[in-house]
Amino acid sequence: MWKRPLVRRGSLEDGVKGLKIAKDMARYALARRSDVDIDVLEELAGDYNEDVREGVAANERTPLACLMRLASDPQRTVRMRIASNAAVSAELVNLLVDDPIEQVRERLAHSEHAAPDTLLHLAADADEGVRRVIASRADAPAEALELLARDPEEWIRGFVAQNPAASAQVLMGLLQDEDEGVSRAALRNPGCDSARLAEYADSDNENLRWDIAGNPSTPAQILEQLAGDGVEQIRAQVASNPRAPIALLEALACDLEASVRARVAASDRASEKLLSALALDESMDVRKQVAANSSTAPTLLGKLAGDESAAVRMCVASRADVPQRVLDALAQSREKSVRRHVAENAAAAVATLDVLSKDEDPYVRERVAANPTTSSAVLKHLADDASLNVRRATAGNQSAPPVAMAQLANDSDVHVRRSVAANPHAAGPALALLAADSDVAVARAALENEAFDLEVLLENAMLSRTQATFGACPHNHEALDCFESAPAFSAADEIRKLFELVNIGALTQEEFEAAKARLLGRA
Repeated sequence: MWKRPLVRRGSLEDGVKGLKIAKDMARYALARRSDVDIDVLEELAGDYNEDVREGVAANERTPLACLMRLASDPQRTVRMRIASNAAVSAELVNLLVDDPIEQVRERLAHSEHAAPDTLLHLAADADEGVRRVIASRADAPAEALELLARDPEEWIRGFVAQNPAASAQVLMGLLQDEDEGVSRAALRNPGCDSARLAEYADSDNENLRWDIAGNPSTPAQILEQLAGDGVEQIRAQVASNPRAPIALLEALACDLEASVRARVAASDRASEKLLSALALDESMDVRKQVAANSSTAPTLLGKLAGDESAAVRMCVASRADVPQRVLDALAQSREKSVRRHVAENAAAAVATLDVLSKDEDPYVRERVAANPTTSSAVLKHLADDASLNVRRATAGNQSAPPVAMAQLANDSDVHVRRSVAANPHAAGPALALLAADSDVAVARAALENEAFDLEVLLENAMLSRTQATFGACPHNHEALDCFESAPAFSAADEIRKLFELVNIGALTQEEFEAAKARLLGRA
């Protein structure tokens, strides 16, 4: 049995970064939890730590009122998280639509809550990245696409040209664009006028004919014309076109070029008879496409499992619908590449995976370790594998039993421990151990794991009215100003609050002593 040294750890509070980091990490994790109470999120929205506020801004449970307040946060990352929040409202989008940071506006441009007027406004944005997003949106207003079709940047006009929402009028103009890439993109657009497609089908420019051959709106008669084109790549495009008639696919299955026949073999419209014929093709590429085609029958997959090419057998070994007896046979293949594909196939039998878990090739065992079908007994065994990658894959497998998780939580390799910490099915004891890990990334991942005890998180976060009071001025790093502008309390009360700020790292000892002297002088 392979042996490894144990990991030395302290308590959560005595971790390598000390008490402040433990509290920060607890609040950071709470801010991202989907099961945290709303009142906790409201308090954390005023946290002095920008990473915590960023987590609140990204949390879909955060109340709209909190998000509205955070929309004026001085940290761009906080506002960026709000802009990406799936729970953001149209009202909130409007608050950020003129944000000075282009990354915020670009994320807003992606938002499904952005109203048509907002999208039109962003289509005129000074930043190219923002305009590019609007140019790509399938729900972009017609006025926005018309505006962007005249954009000075050709790559943005190109995104409009390939947008299915672009009108026939817009596409007509882009077909005449001075940039060939833009005009070709318009020619490939399914909304392109069929009369224009017919016109360009006779072009001497083979690139334009290739574009038309791949356009799913190209009429069948034009595809028939292009199926006889002298350029191999154009015929291959016709074979891939979802509008190509079955009779045309059958004709192209006899093409002299293997690349054309391979495209037919990959078509989901190819008949069983056609696939059976192509399974006997002299070209390995053609047979491989038959093996990968979702329309290929299990009986035909069984025949391809005996193919002379390992590449073909690899495709068969990856199929979820392949007969079990075929997978069992492929699991004994001489080629480790084939065995690897069986090992990662969730359709493989437990007994087959058991055999492969003892394979001499560590990459086969790694794939068994990551397979959700692998039994608990096998995963327990693989938790002690000599290969780091095998143990890491086991640590990330949600089917791993608690005993394996507990062992891997003590692994000497930090990557293994991080995988356990991030596993949503990790047991509480393992996560509690990892929360005190010497590696900050491991500890943070354990705390962020929603299987971690929420009550423990709340206890370590040390949320309080004092913290909330400080949160009223979350972005003013002169913490003393927050306290001195607050309602009058006794000097003793204020000194106690200041002392708590020292404990959480918001004040230095020197600042505390100076503030205490001032308070005592006022008393």
